[in-house]
Amino acid sequence: MAAPRASWDHAYEKGLVDIMLDHNNPIYRGQNGWTAEGWTRITNTFNQKFPLAHFSKQQIQEKDKDLKGNYKAVRDSRKQSGTGWDDTLCMIIPEPVIWDKLIKDNLRVKKFRSKPFMLFKSLATLHEGSIASGDLNFVSIPQVDLTSDAISPMDSSTNDLNHISSTNVDDGMSSSDLQGQGASRRDEPEATASTNSEQKGALPVKKRKQSQIAVVLEDYMDFRKKQSAKLVDELKEPKQDDIFLIGNCVAALEPMEDLSIAEKAKALRLFKCPMNREIFINTKDSNLRLYWLKEEISEM
Repeated sequence: MAAPRASWDHAYEKGLVDIMLDHNNPIYRGQNGWTAEGWTRITNTFNQKFPLAHFSKQQIQEKDKDLKGNYKAVRDSRKQSGTGWDDTLCMIIPEPVIWDKLIKDNLRVKKFRSKPFMLFKSLATLHEGSIASGDLNFVSIPQVDLTSDAISPMDSSTNDLNHISSTNVDDGMSSSDLQGQGASRRDEPEATASTNSEQKGALPVKKRKQSQIAVVLEDYMDFRKKQSAKLVDELKEPKQDDIFLIGNCVAALEPMEDLSIAEKAKALRLFKCPMNREIFINTKDSNLRLYWLKEEISEM
């Protein structure tokens, strides 16, 4: 028996995209998409945030595919000649004659003819960001160029160093970070080894190996500390969702003289939907806000 179809609303969709953005790093997402561990973490985090949802990993993956399809459809439509974009309402604003062509090119666009796509910016960050565009391609650190006096067994220690470097890169540090931060520190011990080799011979393999590994581990710990500090700063920032509280919508609605008491009462029902609250608060033009409210009330 097929699994029951998941019932998604805007709050669930926004929550999923926010969680994916939080996990959008090389630990959980590679060049070919999310890893198995990434999907597991995203699914578990989502169900913890929305305990009434009980969505499976497959249902989460299907919704991700659906949202990505919607994003690409709107993104491509924006590129068409004669098509505009309202950044406040997150809606396509094409010339009337263009709509038929847009829908013919991609049927997904039809649903956004009279409906905003509030997740467009977040999805753009998710799918057009540094990982999606290939800015973070991870490769192993090249082997260290040893001095001519170095002992031949040093090759094995260099391979060990590359293995550790690759492991750390997978945990969130690019090879460019390691090369940029560690190169100056490696130069000093290598230059010292070259000078001393003329008097005392090459440094022992074990000592050189431990020195190079220590440099890599130190760089990695610095990187993780900076990541943690950045996360703490982000958590201290006020959440944007606080702006769209029902109380703020009611405070903006009550002074509107062009609406009757009955219309205002119906408008309050609209504010049950998070997306409606976002549209209402984000619309700064009072005439446009009033027109939108009356249109929504007339459809109730």
